[in-house]
Amino acid sequence: MKANFKFTNTKGVEYEIVFRKPRRDAYGEGTVGLCVDPSEDTPKIYISPHQTKKSELNTCIHEIAHAFFWDKSETDIARFADVCSNFLYQNGWRLPKRLFQAPPRKKFKKK
Repeated sequence: MKANFKFTNTKGVEYEIVFRKPRRDAYGEGTVGLCVDPSEDTPKIYISPHQTKKSELNTCIHEIAHAFFWDKSETDIARFADVCSNFLYQNGWRLPKRLFQAPPRKKFKKK
């Protein structure tokens, strides 16, 4: 298994992409992706590994776009990701196997 993917945006902020569903207690049940604020100490992007391949592609593009264009509206980011993922998918881009695997789930004790 490879280490998580890391990249630096155009403002010099390093991000790490982690294939793990964002915490539902903090972000809601339906959240499949999350880009952490670039002002945080160690910003990360969380991508749920429990999606269809097409949805996972869209979520990856969407969250990476947030990392580069933090000040853009959610509407602008969503439209950009939809266009990119639809173009790539319609032109045959497929993910046969994810190279960066989800880490094992941790069990949290209920309070």
